[in-house]
Amino acid sequence: MALPAITCAENIALLSLLHRVPVPPSLNPISNLSVRHKRYTLSFERERSLASVLAFLSSISDNPNHITAVCVEEDHETMSLNVLLAINKDRQNDNSQIQEELKQGFERIFAGLAQVSDDGNPDVEDRVFVMIVTMCSARILCRLRLAANSRKSSKQPFKTVLKEAVLSLGYLEHTGLSTVASRFVEKARKVMRLIDLWTKYQTLTRLGELVEGVYHLRQVGDLQAVLNIISNRVMDPSSRKNLLNIIKKVARYREAARFLYRTAKRFTLVRQMKTVLINLPKEAFRKSAFDKYDSRLSLKISQIHAPNGRAWHLENICRLLKTDIFEASSSFVQQTRRTSNEGKIHAEIQLLFHFETRISKLLPRVICSSKDACFLCNAFILMHGKMYTPRYHGRLYPGWRLPECLSVDLQSRFNQILEDHIRNSLLTLISRRQKTVYPDPNESTLLTLPISTSTVRSIAQPEPNIEDQNEMIQPLLSNHTVKESDNMMLDSRPSPKLFDHLISNESSAESSFANAKKEVEAQPSNNSLSQLASSILSTEELLSNVVFGNNWGLAQGQMLSESIRSNSTSSLYNAGSLEVQIGYSIGTSLITPERGSKELLFNIEWLTTDEGERLRGQQAVSIIDAESLEGETFHPLDDLNCLYIAARKYILRITFLHPRIPQLSKD
Repeated sequence: MALPAITCAENIALLSLLHRVPVPPSLNPISNLSVRHKRYTLSFERERSLASVLAFLSSISDNPNHITAVCVEEDHETMSLNVLLAINKDRQNDNSQIQEELKQGFERIFAGLAQVSDDGNPDVEDRVFVMIVTMCSARILCRLRLAANSRKSSKQPFKTVLKEAVLSLGYLEHTGLSTVASRFVEKARKVMRLIDLWTKYQTLTRLGELVEGVYHLRQVGDLQAVLNIISNRVMDPSSRKNLLNIIKKVARYREAARFLYRTAKRFTLVRQMKTVLINLPKEAFRKSAFDKYDSRLSLKISQIHAPNGRAWHLENICRLLKTDIFEASSSFVQQTRRTSNEGKIHAEIQLLFHFETRISKLLPRVICSSKDACFLCNAFILMHGKMYTPRYHGRLYPGWRLPECLSVDLQSRFNQILEDHIRNSLLTLISRRQKTVYPDPNESTLLTLPISTSTVRSIAQPEPNIEDQNEMIQPLLSNHTVKESDNMMLDSRPSPKLFDHLISNESSAESSFANAKKEVEAQPSNNSLSQLASSILSTEELLSNVVFGNNWGLAQGQMLSESIRSNSTSSLYNAGSLEVQIGYSIGTSLITPERGSKELLFNIEWLTTDEGERLRGQQAVSIIDAESLEGETFHPLDDLNCLYIAARKYILRITFLHPRIPQLSKD
């Protein structure tokens, strides 16, 4: 019998044959109420936001080998927070240099937060922002497309895309732009001037002012609604998606400074944060001797028990995957070998392993990565059950492995999870008669930061827990110790206007950002910034299926993965003469942690003519004739949560993916 590590590598290799992206991206629902233990000072939601912000800041490089993960551990004996930081590794000493750089950068930020007092001092927030820009300058330049990216790919400059949006909105001025759109144009023009200034004087001061300008642009209102005004003929949808992504990500650096400052003002233990680098023991990276085992695809398939005692037919599986047995078998063996010999231990798994080998009086509840969790990390975290990760992007990375010295029980349980997923994937493949392909996901998204309330809460008084509402954590005021309320960065109140002086008087020698920069003695030379600029542009782009208009013209034979929020409707999907719109409604009485997210995920696909004819020949399949519908009617889903709608020769298949769909659940 193969060792658990070899079995895991085989399972991963087989899954990679079946899927590049096994599941679409989604949020993880918070269903385990034990995470809301009263002994914690920070609420679960506050811990999640803090870990998310620190993980975002830890992404100082877009190198795909430098993916990091963070969790925070409360230490009530020293009244401090341990910020545990891990990075993807193949060997024990991998990426040790960038880990040290991150530790130094975070320690400077934490030293700034240590100066926060109960009364508050806005200058401290400014100094923390300077430290953030100093640590993340290379990454910021890449996000702004002012520096080359690690893949050397050519991207349209940020200023060009921003200018295109301003000009496109200018064409619509005669129709009467909304106040938000007018403010967008005004702030965007200021950002373009700041880009020009940075181009002339490439200093950290100018970069900080540019980030501040993008933050103010982010604050004008609903940016997506503004960009939705622009038609596809005037500005390409992908350019609008990229623009929105850049603005949100760059503005997050200013939001992070404000969030950290206000959290430290509210909770004294946040003023005492320290960085702990996770370095697993050498034996965790030991490789299993793959060559001693006989890995064969046919043998692996036979070990995946089919329902009702039936047998899988490898030839049929390969045909549906559009390959042959020899090619599939060779690919399986090669990938199993690569996973065993070259696989990386992802940062999230290192953090879990760290706490498997040491006792924590208050176990961290949330793990956040600089990207959303991959399919395998998310599956392991869910199985492990002791911590939570907010989102997963669903892509499977075959070069993924577990620490070698992880307990056999955990490895065996995880192998069972993977084999269950393989079984379900094979059943779906055979049922659909073709491979299920999801679009390449956006692997990096931003959690909405909370609207906070300033308090004079004592460290002995923990923050109350609150429930999720559309990813936005709303304030919950307790009846005691609340002295005043002020809004978080998502509110219309601006942050300290570090760059406004520059806008009004561009000949001024120094801005307030420069003054704050002097206070923290962060004065690298222009050359040092140029060296940082040799780093890399983020490859993080929004999913290609984000809709900016109201209509989607489907292509025959192509699947679109979509989602809609509760109490809202989707775009209008067109397939020939067939038009479909999906509405999702759920009463507030049905919304509980156990019922899961208020986001409905679905695939919609215009079937090919051949597949449509084959489907009509199957008596077991029920197809709704859209032309015969009158009024409201109800139709059950099939065993795969599919619904088929036809208008003459056109057939749409809608597959609901979310595991909790209250109004569509079957008896």
